[in-house]
Amino acid sequence: MKYRKTAKPLSLLVASLLAFQPVTALAVTFADINQVPWPGAEVSINKAADLGLVVGETINGKNYFRPKDTVSLSESCQFAYKVLLQTKKASADASVTEKWATVLNTYKIQDWAHPAISFCLEKGIISISDLSNFVKNGTNMPASREQAAEILGRALTVGVPSYKATASTTKFVDNASISADARPYIALLNEVKIVNGDDTNRFNPKKTLNRTETAVMVTNLYEKLNSAAAVETPSTPVSSSQSGKVAALTNFYVNFENSNAYYLYTSASIPVTLNGDSSSVAEVAELFKDGSAMSAVVTLNESNRVTKLTVTSDSAKKEDTKKDTEGVITDMDYDDEDEDGKIEINDKSVYHVSDVNDVTIKIEDEDGDEEEYDWEELLELFEECKDDDKEIEVELTLNSKDKLTKIVGSIEEDSKSSSSKPKGDKKGDVADVEYDEDDEEGKIKIGSKKYNFDDDTTIKIDDKSADGEDLLEAFEEAEDDDEVLEAILVLDDDDDDYATKIYIYTEAYDDDDDDDEVSGKIQNMTYDEDDEDGDIKVDGDTFKAKDADDVEIEVQDGNTKLDSWEELYNAFKDGKTIDVELVVDDDEVTEITGKVTITKGVLTGFGDDHLKLKGKKSKATTKYYFTKYDRDDEDEEEDWEDDVKDINVKGLNNVDDLYDFFDVWLDDDDTDLDDDVFTMEIKLDKDGFIVEIDADLD
Repeated sequence: MKYRKTAKPLSLLVASLLAFQPVTALAVTFADINQVPWPGAEVSINKAADLGLVVGETINGKNYFRPKDTVSLSESCQFAYKVLLQTKKASADASVTEKWATVLNTYKIQDWAHPAISFCLEKGIISISDLSNFVKNGTNMPASREQAAEILGRALTVGVPSYKATASTTKFVDNASISADARPYIALLNEVKIVNGDDTNRFNPKKTLNRTETAVMVTNLYEKLNSAAAVETPSTPVSSSQSGKVAALTNFYVNFENSNAYYLYTSASIPVTLNGDSSSVAEVAELFKDGSAMSAVVTLNESNRVTKLTVTSDSAKKEDTKKDTEGVITDMDYDDEDEDGKIEINDKSVYHVSDVNDVTIKIEDEDGDEEEYDWEELLELFEECKDDDKEIEVELTLNSKDKLTKIVGSIEEDSKSSSSKPKGDKKGDVADVEYDEDDEEGKIKIGSKKYNFDDDTTIKIDDKSADGEDLLEAFEEAEDDDEVLEAILVLDDDDDDYATKIYIYTEAYDDDDDDDEVSGKIQNMTYDEDDEDGDIKVDGDTFKAKDADDVEIEVQDGNTKLDSWEELYNAFKDGKTIDVELVVDDDEVTEITGKVTITKGVLTGFGDDHLKLKGKKSKATTKYYFTKYDRDDEDEEEDWEDDVKDINVKGLNNVDDLYDFFDVWLDDDDTDLDDDVFTMEIKLDKDGFIVEIDADLD
């Protein structure tokens, strides 16, 4: 179920309402049956209860069904599983539940749903990628009508293989609003009269599903499954081994590419061979974590547990796959609930960590003693160092997938002085400051533009921590003394009107007095790789870079930053239009900032919210997003659709038509982009999002 929009949570049914019950509760009476959404629905509810497909909750001796409550994605899998069990088209298997337990715990799926969701994963009714939508912030997410229908439709094809979901369209008038993955299953359910539309023949795919609608669907599904012949049990046993390229490998399990199955070890001490030599689970897990590509063969017992692991690695030397970056920690964050975080180096480079427990951290104190830290302890140390005018110099180790694996560092005296300044997005003289002490919000004016800040904004005045009230006071004092404050602002990536950091200096710098600033489009560039120098022509003038590696470069290109002369040169040679600001000293360029406004390249892939292009000269692949809004957030869904609707796709009506063309071009299931060359020119807005697409299939 790709490209799934997730509904916003509403009231959820407690898990106990869906606990398995034997089929003995005949003529069930619900105290709230008169609250059904439409007349006649009580017939389906009572029938579903009699069949043991739904149950109620007993409160003060009365049984309540809650017909208008929403149904979660977990409960939708529970319904599918229960119908298949009741019609004997499936049987409970504890080994399957045990096999998927680690994966389900990773996605915080509640224990009561493990048997049903494990079964659905095992049978391909859902996939692992779907699980991220099931629980958010500890809350079971409600199912939309199309999500629940796809789950039940897939269950029908599992229970009765003669039913095929092959249609690419449905008969509903809002067919275009139904996701492409769900359409075949909704069309099948409609054809066999399990689901219907409303009075206007609309399916309303994005609306949430209530318990009454679900009772109708599962009752209809029960009739279809119950009347079909039983599925024969395969006579051939499950293979005693599995092999393939490794997609995930930890101290607990191994998963292969293009497979939903996670194979658990019988123990951590099983026999392990790495490139023909004896090894251990811990060693190969560490090697995979560091970015080594692997193939493996697992030997399984009768419970599909791994009893032997044989690994072939194309890079048994960890150091060959690692990359290092150095600098001073300038910001950190930690979410103790999700155990993720981020670390910023040199006010510039930010590294996000999905699981902080995977990062090894060692910091040397001022006496030279090294100590191990976890992420939360490092955050506390960072805050202490800021208060004591100290800093933590670190070397970060990244694997070949640019994932942070190790931090090694030491505590040093703060190296900042009045003659050095941090890198920012906006700098200039402060023209005005406004601050509301009650709301703890304010505005700072640089030139003619105002930037918002609040109590979450980091503020420093002459390298000392300050707040909004201090900033206002410093500005008023400077006005009284006929002085000028200099400001450097770091702006939010998603809102360039909001300053996340404000650095204020009460004395002018001397280091930039002789520098000139030049703005415009890059008209020409040269690069001598041997001599490591080059020229750049902007606004009719040509400026030299005697040592291109010394030029500070930060040019935004889609979701990436061009930060070297060679990368910027290759982007220009790819035919990209690049707006830049140069800092020039004696006709020598020292700093380049800017953004790509028109990009060109060959399509190498696409997702629900982006396109991926590869340059002909640079060979680098870059993602370009349609909009900043999240399609999976119901609050932002309308903004997302409005932005995408405004994108001009030359030769087609809109982005949906472009994706329909992709489907035809790729013959639906084909995802191999190497056979054809799809050249694109994409125009970007000031924030780097797509506003116009011009495509040509060569």
